[in-house]
Amino acid sequence: MTAKIVYVVVSRLRSRINEREQKLLQLGDDSRRVVLICRGDNRFAEDVWEIAPRPNPTGILRKLRASSLKRVVDRWLFFPSTHLLYVDAVYRRLRRRIRQDLERGEAVSLITCLPAHDLSLLGLRLKSEFPQVRWICDWQDLWSYDEYYLERVPALYRNRLRRLERLVLDGCDMNVTTNSHAERLLVEEFGVPPERCRGICHPFDEELAAETVSGLPERVTESKGVVRMVFLGTLFKPPKMPGDRLLRAMKYVREKGIDVRMDVYGSLFPDRLPLEECGVTHRGHLSRGDIVGRLREYDLLVLIMADLPNCKVVMNIKLPSYFVAGRPICAIVPEDSAVAEMVNRTGTGYVVPAAGDWNEGLYRMLCNYLSGSSPPVRNEKEIARFGWRHLSREWREIL
Repeated sequence: MTAKIVYVVVSRLRSRINEREQKLLQLGDDSRRVVLICRGDNRFAEDVWEIAPRPNPTGILRKLRASSLKRVVDRWLFFPSTHLLYVDAVYRRLRRRIRQDLERGEAVSLITCLPAHDLSLLGLRLKSEFPQVRWICDWQDLWSYDEYYLERVPALYRNRLRRLERLVLDGCDMNVTTNSHAERLLVEEFGVPPERCRGICHPFDEELAAETVSGLPERVTESKGVVRMVFLGTLFKPPKMPGDRLLRAMKYVREKGIDVRMDVYGSLFPDRLPLEECGVTHRGHLSRGDIVGRLREYDLLVLIMADLPNCKVVMNIKLPSYFVAGRPICAIVPEDSAVAEMVNRTGTGYVVPAAGDWNEGLYRMLCNYLSGSSPPVRNEKEIARFGWRHLSREWREIL
């Protein structure tokens, strides 16, 4: 049988790979080797490369203590960003390796995990040189459709970015998104042929979900007037995640007489608002193996996304962990979004419309929760569709 080799390329600039990428590295069978290229994280594959970016000549500015000037120069000198220095180094290494694979008659697939979106340039170059390579672009976030990424690109380059994105959408063999909403967007608004689009959700690990949620107490907090909530991830990530609005809503609810408290695990910028009067405490970061157990110590799991076009078509990567934690989700998201549809379909929580008044929306949701009226009813069959055993079959189909 022809050997299959799958190269999974993730950004070296991130501190660790996410759950989705980790599972891609465990996708192999006896006929497939999976190669990870990232920063020194060699837990998931035997054949791991750590590749340093090519030297940046503007580094001299940092040595001259002109870091602010360096950032400005880099922003205008490199398109789309300085990640190009990493992409070029990976290309030189992979080019040699893939040529050898093909000469031995092996079937080669390449998965580029975006963001960082610059990695799409790697796929473009390798696909142009080796048309027989099957290139799969994993759009964990879209690009020109996402205000967070688009606004970081200088206005002079934005049309150029859209042209580049078009080349990627047309050039790869399969565009994978995180849900069916984003899949439809690529077909209907970007004109990508349906046969080259596939929505595959972020997965959860069945081992982390092994503890049955039926044995969990209905509420963690014994005092009926107290609600303990938790937020996992980056609270302030404008414009997608307006943490300021959530904190103002927390303060409003507390002034209305509900003793609501929220712990944040992840990145927080406490200078935005006085956290104490909002009932917010920063607890640092959690390791991957501790997440589900810690989430089960709270009454409600909070997720926020602004009422923006992109927020309607992306799947928040923390959602699978929230599903298996077994606690109700408080999702302040657009009503017609992929996340709202998933929460409603699985019966895992409450949806507060992001387009409305967050203060009143959160207050009404908490009143409903405390009264015990119309609680969400979990649909375990739908939740299981987000498990890796189910989603891994979809990845194997496109590989």
